[in-house]
Amino acid sequence: MALLEVRNLKKTYSTRFGGNKVEALKAVSFSSEAAEFTAIMGESGSGKTTLLNILASLDRPTSGEVLLNGKDITKISEKEMAGFRRDHLGFIFQDFNLLNTLSLKDNILLPLVLQKMPYKQMIRRLSPLAQKLGISELLNKYPYEVSGGQKQRAAAARALITQPELLLADEPTGALDSRSSDILMELLSEVNREGQTILMVTHSTKAASYAKRVMFIKDGQVFHQIFRGDRTNEEMFSVIAQTQTVLMNGGDRNEQR
Repeated sequence: MALLEVRNLKKTYSTRFGGNKVEALKAVSFSSEAAEFTAIMGESGSGKTTLLNILASLDRPTSGEVLLNGKDITKISEKEMAGFRRDHLGFIFQDFNLLNTLSLKDNILLPLVLQKMPYKQMIRRLSPLAQKLGISELLNKYPYEVSGGQKQRAAAARALITQPELLLADEPTGALDSRSSDILMELLSEVNREGQTILMVTHSTKAASYAKRVMFIKDGQVFHQIFRGDRTNEEMFSVIAQTQTVLMNGGDRNEQR
């Protein structure tokens, strides 16, 4: 059974006075296996952010199912939702979402504090993770004292420290320079190789080239997919760029393996 299954997902928004309806998602279906790294791409307004918000249980679909390890997250009550997100999902945001009043260490540990985990156990999780992400020497600094790349690595640590079933990343390199972007994507690739399932929304061809699969959303539908196979990052970059050109010119829907 796939870790994540999206079945016939639809999302319709009504305008302010209900006169018009906008279909943000139209019968989206796909699945993701454990330890898969999927990038979602598409032009602004294509529906990819709506899809990510539903997968993150931040929005509810008009119809359809989202199964995480067989559990339909669209049926979870509002009362249980925050706890479910905390215990099963990890999030990396473009703007980091770190609290400036807390040190990097306290920002990273916050989800475990909310889980009421014993402090010694928290530190046992934090130490190897901080070392892997290259922020061990920065843990006592505050977000305003470090660079954007260092903030994003701290945000990644916060997302990973709960050992989530699914890591969701929303434009994680969008606020970073090219070098910091490369460092972050190498780190995400490493944790993916170690078994972490990742689903990332991005506009960046370079970031998407690290994924094992690239899924293109167009007009609220899954329009095209590229599977890495034995391609290198450079080869993935080239295929993604070619595909984007074809899609912008009205190309046909298909899959590339």
